[in-house]
Amino acid sequence: MTQPGEATLLAVLGHPVGHSLSPAMQQAALFAAGIEGLYLAFDVAPERFSAVLDAAATLGFRGLNVTIPHKQSAWAAAGQLLPAAERSGAVNTLVRDGDRWIGDNTDGAGWLDSLQEELGVTPQGLSVALLGAGGAARALADALLGGGCERVVVYNRDPVRAQALCDALSPHHGDGRLRSAPLEKLDTRSADLLLNTTPLGMRGRWAGMMPCATDQVRPHLIVSDIVYRPLTTPLLEAAALCGARVHGGLGMFVHQGARAFERWFGVSAGTGPMRAAVLAELSVDDGPVEG
Repeated sequence: MTQPGEATLLAVLGHPVGHSLSPAMQQAALFAAGIEGLYLAFDVAPERFSAVLDAAATLGFRGLNVTIPHKQSAWAAAGQLLPAAERSGAVNTLVRDGDRWIGDNTDGAGWLDSLQEELGVTPQGLSVALLGAGGAARALADALLGGGCERVVVYNRDPVRAQALCDALSPHHGDGRLRSAPLEKLDTRSADLLLNTTPLGMRGRWAGMMPCATDQVRPHLIVSDIVYRPLTTPLLEAAALCGARVHGGLGMFVHQGARAFERWFGVSAGTGPMRAAVLAELSVDDGPVEG
């Protein structure tokens, strides 16, 4: 914890990073916890990442969040990796410890926290159809398997990338629970959960896009989308219309941030102030927000 007159420095590194809501969310967390600090955002080109990381250490930054495209670079740069980061091959949270950075990945645990909080659901025994094979997909697949789900099938337009995800995680979770398939082979009839980790549907260049065919969104499913801008994506709209249970991406964003905050300070700021700050920002750039 900080001493009187001593401000804590934190930041998010990304490229681009101007869209990030982490500064508003984490600044609210600092205020709620009574910690004097400043949370900044730095747009860092990939070739400058290592130099910026060194500069942050020299300037005494306590911790960093890392977003696209730096999660793999942060993984390589960390002096120590916590288990979730080591397995997923990506770091979204860095904590300064002496002369090294400790790397963690809070995405998977944050998503599980949100699923439990909003729907009262745990992954135990679930069969999951997972869309996407990027860094978020790896973190969430790892969390699902670690949480006891029965099976995860990774569907992606690039089957080689989907298989690479399976090859990376299977040694940690045993054979037979994780497999890949081309997106055109998606079949949700025997799935319990349909999980989108792609950006399709996100505000901007992917707005209005569905990550899968509408007929794969079925009433018996839980449908989860990690996109939170907009709060209701085309996938979630289709799910609600057919009677499926829906789970949006806002909760994951808030809970992964809350877990990062706990890594930095060893205390919780509570997700309430963090969620309120994000919703306030969304209401400004996306129009009126419910909830």
